[in-house]
Amino acid sequence: MGIASCLLLLLYISYHLTYNHQFKNLDNIYVAENNQPGDGKIYTFTATPKLLAATIKSEVPDVVQTIRTIDYTADGLVTYNNNSFKKAGLYADPAFFSMFSYHFIAGDPVSALTRPNSIVITKELAQTVFGNTDPMGKTITRNNQLPLIVTGIIDNVPVNSSFQFDFVIPWVLFENANAWTKNADWGSNFARTYVQLKDPSSFGKVNNILKSIIAKHSDGNKNQIFLFPLSKQHLYSKFENGKSVGGLIDQIHIFEILALCILLIACVNFMNLSTARSEERAKEVGIRKAIGSGRRSLIAQFITESLLLSFTSTIIAVVILFLSVPSFNTLLNIKLSIPTGEWYAWALIVGLGIFTGLISGSYPAFYLSSFQPIKVLKGMFKGGTSALPIRKVLVVVQFAFAVFLITATICIYRQIRYIQTLSNGYDKNNLVEVPIEGALDKQSDVLINELKNAGAIIGATPTSQSLTQSGNNTWGIDWPGKQKDQKVLIDIFNIGFDFTKTTGTKLLEGREFSNQFPIDTANKTAMVNEAFAKLMHLKTTAGTIIKWGDQPFTIVGVYKDLVRGNPYEKTPPALSTYVGNSATTIAMRLNPAKSISSNIDQINKSLKALNPAYPPTIHFVDSDFEKKFQNEKTLAMLANLFGGLAIIISCLGLLGLAAYAAEQRIKEIGVRKVLGASVVNLVGLLSKDFLILVMIAIGIAVPVSVWALNKWLINYEYHITLSWWIMALAGFITIVIALLTVSYQAIKAALANPVKSLRSE
Repeated sequence: MGIASCLLLLLYISYHLTYNHQFKNLDNIYVAENNQPGDGKIYTFTATPKLLAATIKSEVPDVVQTIRTIDYTADGLVTYNNNSFKKAGLYADPAFFSMFSYHFIAGDPVSALTRPNSIVITKELAQTVFGNTDPMGKTITRNNQLPLIVTGIIDNVPVNSSFQFDFVIPWVLFENANAWTKNADWGSNFARTYVQLKDPSSFGKVNNILKSIIAKHSDGNKNQIFLFPLSKQHLYSKFENGKSVGGLIDQIHIFEILALCILLIACVNFMNLSTARSEERAKEVGIRKAIGSGRRSLIAQFITESLLLSFTSTIIAVVILFLSVPSFNTLLNIKLSIPTGEWYAWALIVGLGIFTGLISGSYPAFYLSSFQPIKVLKGMFKGGTSALPIRKVLVVVQFAFAVFLITATICIYRQIRYIQTLSNGYDKNNLVEVPIEGALDKQSDVLINELKNAGAIIGATPTSQSLTQSGNNTWGIDWPGKQKDQKVLIDIFNIGFDFTKTTGTKLLEGREFSNQFPIDTANKTAMVNEAFAKLMHLKTTAGTIIKWGDQPFTIVGVYKDLVRGNPYEKTPPALSTYVGNSATTIAMRLNPAKSISSNIDQINKSLKALNPAYPPTIHFVDSDFEKKFQNEKTLAMLANLFGGLAIIISCLGLLGLAAYAAEQRIKEIGVRKVLGASVVNLVGLLSKDFLILVMIAIGIAVPVSVWALNKWLINYEYHITLSWWIMALAGFITIVIALLTVSYQAIKAALANPVKSLRSE
């Protein structure tokens, strides 16, 4: 169990540590990060100006090549011979496949994206669309509009990669579809920029140049660009005031410690159980020493026995690993695979077996080989006195770890539950979203009216983004009373009619957009959220005129703050104008008087009729919102699973110590029984010492848990406080587990026949 748990955790850790390792030039590839000062702090994000890549290539020395990518609008419908499939896409510059070393099954990586009507597809997409025929040179249609020629086929994208796509198309197609990008300047950030250097040694020099590259090409823009290694992006993506302060790597370190602790606990248990059987091996040691065996040969014998047991356990653990990985993948919604074809995987498994055998067998080997043959063969052997204190120390450490794991699991689940129960500003139940694609671009009003008339929905509103997504923001909003040096990042979330009715959010002041007011559709009015209204410090917000750049807007309403981005952070100020033609999503409130299934069936039916080329897509907002807690849920699930295994293994250690103690006191128990001691008395006698050990473990674990968990909770803007009852509950659970474990061995010893333990033969 210990080795299998350790291997499974190491497989999970390796999955994250090897992110993007399929790229040959990984150590030379960097992502451009953008530092923007404002609100008294520095915001860091990967969105950069489209002009940055070419400027770096021409002005910065030691740069091999630069490319730009965009993925958030590249997904689309791929059609061939009247068969259509919705797939994930990526816009990229022609040098994308020169920088990133994907394996080409067909085509040339250098020229695959040079033609504006080209497309590179994955092996999986090729099989899905073309079956067994050769896709090269064939034409497929994207979004029923754009014919594209297949110029390359690559192997499927690894799951632990920053890029996840089914096809790649040229960057120029993004600019053709979005005319505004053609004139985008240094203040417009929407591209991801990647830079390949000749050598990592020039990293510092290049970053010094990039600090001023935006200021050099723009007037008054204080943004600063810096390169960040792509090899670290997955694990070190958390930035504070412009510097990386960790990220997922902190969670990985926790699992590294957990894997080591589980293995060491298993090793300690082997020591406990070996020492508990010491009297059985004592005569063997005495006879071997009497006939000439040296201590070294005895140590070698016991170490060899331990290694044999360890390798047998390792073989069983590998079988358990193969059997458990599919369930583990389903549980965590990831795709772990055992690298059976890699030599290092088997070297690690063999090394783990040797390490476990040596660690677990070392103490018993030295302890058992130290017995004096004269005392053993005379029957004067007492099993040694030095072993027991070491056993006690190890059990205290084991159960301190168990208390910490139980406390951590309770704390993590309570934190997740706390955030989930916080008001998110709208009613996400019975709320669905439909992406605007294909014919819906011009028929969204027809769809809404048809569904209302059919009784499937009671309200609908188009929006510029999903209710569960954020990321579109600007610094360029001015309002009465704003200080000259005040710089506040404002979220932009454009909405349509019936927004509050559809979403269930509360209108705090004024009115919402309505077709009864032509001024709304003329894009001269705006609504703001509660955070924006507080920012302006006005008695009445409605009627205030604000400016976005040079364009004035009259605020007509204030709505309650919506949690759209990170649920653990404060809701930022948000501005909403009438969405018009920029809508990407339709939010719909299902009719509560009908069943959800009948409402969804009607929506599907209407989507197929109005937009037949696209398969219907319906997102439940509550499900999408739950995805925001996936990282914390994974942490809780793994802590719960492997913490439980660690506790079970710790109980086996306690069982070993109880067996050892009962063996040492077998004559005492016999005498007490003869003199009238009851089973309850004897169980209490044997259990008392172990309860003291558990209480010591609780005393050690509680302050450590308080310190560690408070340090974890402080990362969240909204978090629970550690209550005394969490510690008390963890301690109580540990005591109950320990009592149940010890009681079994104590009752067994107390029920033994005293005649067998007291007779002398």
